[in-house]
Amino acid sequence: MTRSARDQRGFTLIEVLISATIMLIVLGASMTVMDALGDNSRLTQQHNDAQDRARVFTDRMARNLRNLASPSLFSENYYATPEAVDKAEPYDFVFRVVDEERPGGSLNLANVKRVRYCLDATDPSNGVLHQQEQKWTNQSSSPPPAMPSTAACPAVGWTTSRRVTDALVNRIEGREAPLFVFNSADPTRITQVRSQMYVDPTPGTGPVETRLGSGVTLRNQNRVPVARADIKVTSIVSHTAVLNGSASEDPEGMPLTYQWYIDPPATLPDCEATPKPSSCGPEGVVVDVTLPSTGPHTIVLVVKDPAGLPDTYTETRTF
Repeated sequence: MTRSARDQRGFTLIEVLISATIMLIVLGASMTVMDALGDNSRLTQQHNDAQDRARVFTDRMARNLRNLASPSLFSENYYATPEAVDKAEPYDFVFRVVDEERPGGSLNLANVKRVRYCLDATDPSNGVLHQQEQKWTNQSSSPPPAMPSTAACPAVGWTTSRRVTDALVNRIEGREAPLFVFNSADPTRITQVRSQMYVDPTPGTGPVETRLGSGVTLRNQNRVPVARADIKVTSIVSHTAVLNGSASEDPEGMPLTYQWYIDPPATLPDCEATPKPSSCGPEGVVVDVTLPSTGPHTIVLVVKDPAGLPDTYTETRTF
């Protein structure tokens, strides 16, 4: 038995073209989906890489801050400048740390160096964080060399300079999100530093930006003491008073020295000089004083911690 002629015709040309067209449409849609998935995967990988670089910076900064050099030792028994933070601004942070290895023959006995982190937001859609370091080997008993310029980021004059991370959008489209946040505006009183980074390598497309935050407590930071005084007039006739500085305190709980001045000159004299200037008043936490005459008198108390950090309290009273 043979098949009919109609059974041996196969597909018509129109049927073949329709099938091919449908196949091309399906193939094109599949390729479009695959391209989109590939693009999303690449964007996601870019974001992950940028976040990893930012996390590395966070870890590095935390490690440096835990090695904070305060006070900075410049001779075997003399602490010259205890403050470790040189500059504390939202996008520019400079501090001193102890370096890991000291070069042979270095006179920098404590092996202290300066570290700077600054944000270059010339392109707000791709802010770049730079790390700069200043090292020195020729300091023994004198204070450290002056800090190099911080007028630009990065700036010239630093020993080393390198990019730490990029894709930061802290300052994009009018936003001013501080990169560094401190718990005090006074560098000598900073004990906590918090970093916050907005990371987005593809602003306006792909995954949304990621905010990475971290905080560090400066366990080695030597803070300035706080001077407070209570002045009690005991006799207006004899012009006597009791000066009490016991309310003064040191943040680290260290003992303080107390130097009083009665109507001192505009520039306080150095009462540690020999011979001691006559304009220096008594020393001690609580002292009795007799004033030379009736009228307004200015009482000044200067307290210092063991590293020499001072604070001053001033009050004018009529006796």
